[in-house]
Amino acid sequence: MNKLYFKLMKTNIKNGKQFYFPYILAGMLMVILFYSMRAIYCNEGIEHMVGGSEIKIIMNLGTYVIVIFSFIFIFYTNSFIMKRRKKDIGIYNILGMEKRHIAKELFVETMTIAVIVIAGGLITGVLFNKFFMMFLYKILNFETSIKFVISWAAIRYSLIVFTILYTVTVVYNVMQVKLSNPIELLHGSSVGEKEPKTKVLMAIMGFICIGVGYYIAITTQNPVKALMLFFVAIVLVIIGTYLLFAAGSIAILKMLKNNKNYYYQKKHFIAVSGMIYRMKQNATGLANICILSTMVLVMVSTTVSMYIGQEDIMNTRFDAEINISVYSDKLASNRETLRQLMEKMVTENGGNITKKYDNIKLNYTGYMEDGEFKLLGKDKQLDYTEMAFVTFMTKDDFASTFGIETEALLEDEIALFGTPEYDASEFKVFGNKFKVKTFEDFEYDSITSGMVKEDYYIVVKNEDVLEMLTETAKIIGKNTGWNYNFTYLYNFYMDIDGTSAEKKKCEQAIIDTKEKYMEMLNPEDASAGFQKIMFEGKENSRQSFFSLYGGLFFLGIFLGAIFLIITVIIIFYKQISEGYEDKDRFLIMENVGMSKKDVKMSIRSQIRMVFVFPLAIAAIHVTAAFPMIKRLLLMLNMTNSALYAKCVIVSVLIFAMIYVIVFMLTSRTYYKIAGNK
Repeated sequence: MNKLYFKLMKTNIKNGKQFYFPYILAGMLMVILFYSMRAIYCNEGIEHMVGGSEIKIIMNLGTYVIVIFSFIFIFYTNSFIMKRRKKDIGIYNILGMEKRHIAKELFVETMTIAVIVIAGGLITGVLFNKFFMMFLYKILNFETSIKFVISWAAIRYSLIVFTILYTVTVVYNVMQVKLSNPIELLHGSSVGEKEPKTKVLMAIMGFICIGVGYYIAITTQNPVKALMLFFVAIVLVIIGTYLLFAAGSIAILKMLKNNKNYYYQKKHFIAVSGMIYRMKQNATGLANICILSTMVLVMVSTTVSMYIGQEDIMNTRFDAEINISVYSDKLASNRETLRQLMEKMVTENGGNITKKYDNIKLNYTGYMEDGEFKLLGKDKQLDYTEMAFVTFMTKDDFASTFGIETEALLEDEIALFGTPEYDASEFKVFGNKFKVKTFEDFEYDSITSGMVKEDYYIVVKNEDVLEMLTETAKIIGKNTGWNYNFTYLYNFYMDIDGTSAEKKKCEQAIIDTKEKYMEMLNPEDASAGFQKIMFEGKENSRQSFFSLYGGLFFLGIFLGAIFLIITVIIIFYKQISEGYEDKDRFLIMENVGMSKKDVKMSIRSQIRMVFVFPLAIAAIHVTAAFPMIKRLLLMLNMTNSALYAKCVIVSVLIFAMIYVIVFMLTSRTYYKIAGNK
């Protein structure tokens, strides 16, 4: 009996190779990608590299995404195969095979495929893992030798995940047989659809969901709000897409049917009528293709833009190659001491300063109320997006930092720079009133820019005004009951010459001796007021940035490949499935006088209609998502919107080319089946 099961399995796979081969191949690719990403995560050598922790987090995230989409994909493709198998299973049942025997045959078939997929995927994954590691190291600029290593931990995880996946699949297949009768199984692959009614309410709901999702994406200006609402917008657009394809597509097709000049043409008549009757099934497949296409475009365009724009991101994140910040309770009396000490730190460690500037800032986070900036308190707490961020600087420091000269100011006058527009003539802060002599819209490229409700640089006459503000702020702060840090932030920025290795060596030496300089900043005289020193080196941080954005790029390529594979397989199965469903219909048309040429024209018309909808809607989705994703990228220091726009356009064009090629290839298969070739 066991031999019979294996014989039947072999015959089924051989006869349905056009269904089984892509199913097995795609399953193996999923195993390869999962093993490769998990092997990178489990690689102990990654932990000891600069930025290794970021890579491990990204790879771990990627494995979870692969697992989710593997389950969705396997079940989706399995449903196509089961639909084609129902007729064979019904014949087995009518010829005398009991359901338990059919269940055993399905168990043997599914688990044999599982063994082929898992074993083949793991073997291939092990062999190509070194290639993936080399690709990752190249992206991350890691210069180290790579050994051929078999990750037994990754193999163990792969076996567990995909064994569970195929076990659930075989249970589902067996239940399909158990709950069906022979007649239903016999006609299961040829059950037709009734002409669906035009569901106006569903179509309206679809447009509303997509419209609200677009509105959120386009109008949300604050990056923090964009992050919170991003997934809401995604869910709304996904729901709206399914509703639109299920109901809106039927409405469009019926409009075409009512257009006599269009409908009563040989190439349109069969295509439109056939799609209307099968639209319930078509809608899900087309919506899946549209959503997956959108995922590919968004994933690839964002990660590629961040990888290409790493240098822009570095320049946004770091004002200079070396940034040194010191918190101090005192101000003017210490500035020269601090400046000399910072220069000494660099020159003692081999750095040659080519450019330098410094400034003193007072940074406060609070809220605006009736033209007055107020500090938060225990009885006044706000969401971050409702807060105001103000930075006080002197006229001279603002000019040296941003290269913007302001008019001469009196002690009770300020120049205001920032967003949103401030149109009042006075600005009140800490009980002090200042005349607003000038306001200029100013959005500095930084991670905080645009995140809070109000973001202002307040330029004052001199350091005496800063000291006065600090003293009054301390009094206000005590009354709020909030633990504020009312200290001056002294920033010293320097560019040094030399190669990347020389700069990195100098920066590392400064980091290693930072504690020694901290002791110098805390002399026995407590009145000096030095508190804390912070150091950032651009070259020393470069590898961490490359690890983060290179890792995201690597993940984007992997996940983009997965989404693309799933999209291609869905298109393939959709074309083949519909080809078999349309075969008899076109044969009847040929028997009543329709020529082969007319059949081919009708097929082309149908394929063209199916081709245009998902790609066009996906492109619209990506365009609508552009403003929101641009603001989300700002939180990752990506301010080069032009670069992101170019990456989106190129991604759409390349994907469209791949999409056209896939449809051309699958349409040939469809025509061979439906056209009785």
